[in-house]
Amino acid sequence: MKEKKKALILWKSPWLWNKFLIKKLSKFYIVDHLYINSIKDKNFIEIVDHINKKIEENKIEVVFFDTDYFKFINFYFINKIKNVKKILITFDDYDLHETNAITASACDLVITGCPVSVLKYQEKGYKAHRFFLENDQDIYKNYNEKKDIDVIFFGSLNDDRKSYIDYIEQNGFKVKVISHHLNNFLKDEDLAKLISRSKVVLNLSKSTFGGIRTYSLFQILNPNKVYKFYYQFKGRIFTAGLCGTACISEFYAGHEIMFDKNELEIFYTKDECLKILKKLLQDNKILDEYTNKFVAKVMKLTSDEVEFEAISNLIENKKNERKKLINIPYWYLRIAAKQIIIRNVKLSALLKAFSQFGLIFSLIKNSNYLVKLLIIFESFINVIWYSIVTAIKFKRL
Repeated sequence: MKEKKKALILWKSPWLWNKFLIKKLSKFYIVDHLYINSIKDKNFIEIVDHINKKIEENKIEVVFFDTDYFKFINFYFINKIKNVKKILITFDDYDLHETNAITASACDLVITGCPVSVLKYQEKGYKAHRFFLENDQDIYKNYNEKKDIDVIFFGSLNDDRKSYIDYIEQNGFKVKVISHHLNNFLKDEDLAKLISRSKVVLNLSKSTFGGIRTYSLFQILNPNKVYKFYYQFKGRIFTAGLCGTACISEFYAGHEIMFDKNELEIFYTKDECLKILKKLLQDNKILDEYTNKFVAKVMKLTSDEVEFEAISNLIENKKNERKKLINIPYWYLRIAAKQIIIRNVKLSALLKAFSQFGLIFSLIKNSNYLVKLLIIFESFINVIWYSIVTAIKFKRL
């Protein structure tokens, strides 16, 4: 058996899904992980040195960077991590692609939970591959439960999703809803058993965060959200199939990349959704045939061995060349400079904070004079402001 290499996952802080990523990667690597927010009393460069020391001492060869909603892990931070293969992980790329696409230029590979994101990165010249978290087959499996639930929905609720559920129930089908918004969310194993008891999983694909982020040169003057929602790929599709249950889905971009027309029923409206449910739930033969096709395709798509063999080949490819950017936009420089300055900034250590300006100068060395002036001025203000804020917070403790 091929000896496993050592890998390190860098996260912002503990989160529900972390255990799935650790478990999945542990099939192929000896995995260690580090929560950056657990590193106390260190500034930007001290955190970089701490991680590089850990890499050297533990002979780590691959580092996975979770960049979602964590601005500290950016192009400049990743660039300073030495002598390893660097993999960017994103599961919310629909909301963060503009930022991630710049950060990715410091990495050897992007792995993402969205098949459309894969194409977006490949379009820009990056090596990218899909990577699904929701296919833990030790938990999400067919428990061979009696199917006594017609329809189940699990996940976040908003007005749009409630309207679909209400419409289905008004037309004669009971929908079991599991959501943290109802304070009835379950442990993974209990949820999997409930899915196994269900005949159909309802997948609603519109994003629920209330808007999609955008970035621009004049971000202060322009709204940073333009689109109300995206039609996203959701992991509950795979969760359904792994538990031996059919799924019908609201339209999401990229469904045709993974499923043929007869393998996953797609709807655009409430009426179409109801029509599909009637067809499936009023004829057991049609439901069984559809379920078998859908489950077989999900099992094929979610094979860890097949999926990660392709990823491993991309990681180990010695011909990999990192994408070189011709410019880094002002808004991204602002984000990176701020993350350098405010990390562990204190009134009692102002000189140490101002010593970080050497890094700021390296960030902006290729920028025009206006951008240099704006970044330096804002960084100076950030040192003073966040030093005062930190001091006030400390006194309140």
